[in-house]
Amino acid sequence: MSRKNEQAFRERAAADALADQGRWQDAAESYRALAEAGSQDEVLFHNWGVTLRELARPQEAIAAFEQALGLKPSYAKAFHGLSLAYRDLGAADSARMAIELALENDPGRDIFRLELIDQLIHAGEWDAALQQADRFDRDDPGYPVAQNLKGLALRKTGSMAAALDAFGHAIDADPRFAAPLQNRANLHLRARRFSLAVADFDAAIALAPQTAWLAGLRLYAAMHVFDWRGHAQQRQTLLKRVEAGEPVAQPLIVQHLTDDPALQQVAAKTWAARTLPTPRLAERHLGFPAGRKIRIAYVSRDFHSHPVAYLIAEVLALHDRQVFDVAVINYGSGSDDPMQRRLRAGVDAFLDVQHSSDEQIVQICRELSIDIAVDLTGYTDHARSAIFAHRIAPVQVLYLGYLGTAGAALYDYVVADRYLVDERTRGFVDEKLMVLPSYQANDRQRPRPAGGDQRAIAGLPENAFVFCCFNNPAKLTPSMFAAWARILGRVPGSVLWLLAEEDEAIRNLRSHAAELGLDPAWLVFADRCDRETYLARLASADLFLDTLPYNAGTTASDALWMGLPVLTQAGQSFAGRMASSLLHAVGLPELVVATQDEYVDTAVALATDGDSFNELRNRLQENRDSAVLFDTPAFTRCLELAYLTALSGTQEGDIAVGETIAPHRSDTPWHIGNTAITSP
Repeated sequence: MSRKNEQAFRERAAADALADQGRWQDAAESYRALAEAGSQDEVLFHNWGVTLRELARPQEAIAAFEQALGLKPSYAKAFHGLSLAYRDLGAADSARMAIELALENDPGRDIFRLELIDQLIHAGEWDAALQQADRFDRDDPGYPVAQNLKGLALRKTGSMAAALDAFGHAIDADPRFAAPLQNRANLHLRARRFSLAVADFDAAIALAPQTAWLAGLRLYAAMHVFDWRGHAQQRQTLLKRVEAGEPVAQPLIVQHLTDDPALQQVAAKTWAARTLPTPRLAERHLGFPAGRKIRIAYVSRDFHSHPVAYLIAEVLALHDRQVFDVAVINYGSGSDDPMQRRLRAGVDAFLDVQHSSDEQIVQICRELSIDIAVDLTGYTDHARSAIFAHRIAPVQVLYLGYLGTAGAALYDYVVADRYLVDERTRGFVDEKLMVLPSYQANDRQRPRPAGGDQRAIAGLPENAFVFCCFNNPAKLTPSMFAAWARILGRVPGSVLWLLAEEDEAIRNLRSHAAELGLDPAWLVFADRCDRETYLARLASADLFLDTLPYNAGTTASDALWMGLPVLTQAGQSFAGRMASSLLHAVGLPELVVATQDEYVDTAVALATDGDSFNELRNRLQENRDSAVLFDTPAFTRCLELAYLTALSGTQEGDIAVGETIAPHRSDTPWHIGNTAITSP
């Protein structure tokens, strides 16, 4: 080696050492200086590209990788780096071409094969991904990663049992590999096997404690089985990290941990920045379409027997078909359950896109020329919020499934009412608001079964005052349970009827009750059941005790529908004011209290003053069918008016629909400003 080459080698080695130390900026400057000095070393340009990617400068990284390939056109590692940089930019087609060229030049390298599988999964080509994953033998170094990716692809296809097996194979092959443990835990969580989820999350945390979102998921899974070991400290630590912008807890989980809308907003912003593409800020073409009806698309994975579907079903059918065409974009499963059959019959188009990639769904929506797109899922389980980042309609709305802000420019509007967001909390919602007289859609066709013998079936004392809460168990915090314990202690002969899905959950909560001085027998547990039985249970109870920081939503309106009063403490956040909104809409504002002490005192008073309680319950049962909460036709007209105002572009800020709105006849035009909207 010549002296000149030796010097160049040493200088590159020095730059490489800086990169090895994670001193990316210093390394990048060293590589740049060497390149400007005329280096013709393809490895230098490759390493420079790697460094530029670490500095989140993908365009410059692409230029560096291309210079490496200009010096050595068969340089497979440079094609791999180029592929990763294109992925950073969201250029999926270019990334795919680059990784295929890497494999063409070095077909046996595991890291390239695994990258192709990952790209196939993200492109929605799950069968192709599975074929590639199955080409790995057990003795291949990349086998554990291939099995983990196989599990992800199987999960996308809905093959949950096979996905569990694949994750198990990955764990068996490499017990130190944290990713499949977390992925298997997520599957257990989704299948409501919470104890198994906690065990896998604990194992994953032991191996990779800094993994994004892992700490929050573990705490959330534990809350479902009332596993409150170290809860206060874990919660405090987690929320401090959320406040610092760390990716430790998904927004929905943070809503279960705090009533602080500012922290919830930070969590949403962090989630959006870390997991979603930069929202497309393309020009929005507002205005009413010429020569056709306005097209509304409701987008979700929950168009089946699910709380969101139970609420929205009648609204979809009641939309004014003289003005609107209504489509459903269903990226959940296609099923033959009664609710999905009803939804399919109630809309103009029902598109099953479960097996389509985000990009394909975006293209479908654009081809349909959707005018108003409504996301009914938000940041809940297995949401595909990236669809909205790509802008699928001039007006994009967040509604119903997720209670709060998205923290990013995904949506133009969030639907609310004056009880959910007020002047003090308005700054914690980044979107504009559609303020309706009442927030929640409802379905007048839901059944109303009699309570019958549900008390006897459940083992409830015949003459007891029955407090109940059938909220998701994760909504029950130690503080909330302590308040309930105070109530039970002051109401002789009362019991508390709760939802629990695992024996461990029952054991844990009875243990907590004993620690608070309660007889564990005062707790009665219900398991999951069919919808009519669940509604009949609500009719058999006396008073529904709501939770904070995350209120009952569908469960609260179900209770009110069945004539069961709901007591809530109003919080500060959107999720902490849901029951308050419902109680105002059903004409029972006196059941909304401000403090926990008032919550306890009110519950005790209602349970011990039979005359007052009976008057309140009779009033609910007499007035519920005429209440604003269950006036679905009027609600639908209000929602339509908000949609039309947004699409017209005649109002720049929040849209507020009046407290009352006259019923709209489908044979008369809507008027927005001076514009009449009629069917074509």
